[in-house]
Amino acid sequence: MGKKTKIPLEQAWDNWRNCLKGDDPNSILQQITLAIWDTAIFRIIFEGRKLYVEQNPQSPKISGFLHSFIDRNYFLVQCAFIRRLTDKSSLTGNLGVYSLRALIDDMREYKTEFTREEYLRLRNMAYDYSEIRKKEEEFFRNQHQGTVFFVPSEFDWQSIEEAHQIFDRLAGVSSASREPSDLVADQVFIRLQERLSYCLHIKKYVDKYFAHSASPESRSTYLESEISLNQLWEAQKILFEVAEFISIVLFSQSNMALAIENPGFFEFWDVPLVGENSIYLVRSTLENYRKETENWNANNIWQWIEEK
Repeated sequence: MGKKTKIPLEQAWDNWRNCLKGDDPNSILQQITLAIWDTAIFRIIFEGRKLYVEQNPQSPKISGFLHSFIDRNYFLVQCAFIRRLTDKSSLTGNLGVYSLRALIDDMREYKTEFTREEYLRLRNMAYDYSEIRKKEEEFFRNQHQGTVFFVPSEFDWQSIEEAHQIFDRLAGVSSASREPSDLVADQVFIRLQERLSYCLHIKKYVDKYFAHSASPESRSTYLESEISLNQLWEAQKILFEVAEFISIVLFSQSNMALAIENPGFFEFWDVPLVGENSIYLVRSTLENYRKETENWNANNIWQWIEEK
């Protein structure tokens, strides 16, 4: 099998942007944002449930069936998010995935091409900002003292210096020894993947219990029997921090982990799903579904087999 052809760095850069923060629902930050909001809602439900339990510990007025359903499905979805975001498949190709591990590995593939000079060029920044700084100083001198004015964006040399400072840290060099050919230290990629390794036990758990119906023999090689909510939330924190690091390093863009809520978010939390006088709806829905499932039987399969 031949070696995969590398696409140009410019195209790879666009792939990194789309993977990390694109509009696609599978982009990394889109997935993380949804996971964090799901957790916010789950915590509200969790705290509300605690209030009911504290009011009547012996016989709290909550539906165990409903809340087991909520807990189970929240847990499954969060585990799936973590597994998706730590998938080690390739970023590109017919089987490409948008995951942090895939993104970091792809960036590492371009380590020798991704120099300081290229980094600044891809960000549409001049390598040497001395002339830009002079123009800014001249602009300041031409302004009337005591008046309010805005500095045009073309005189923004500070953003270029900040980008240089970021690359200083990535390359492990001082500002005095900067070179256009500086490269990101391999330690950066290694440490990022090591940080994500915390999530791998959750990925293995998903593989054994959710993504695949592993047999007892297969599960015998996996020693961890359960995952706690605290472990899920720690993994969620790590995934956000790694994504945030890459977003700031590559694009100088910061993100709120839990964005400000829509004003309508707080509406109707105090309205019961089923009111006291509507319990018949629960019973009738259950009975209607039972009638539907009573038509599920082996005779349908016999008919399927024998109709040809």
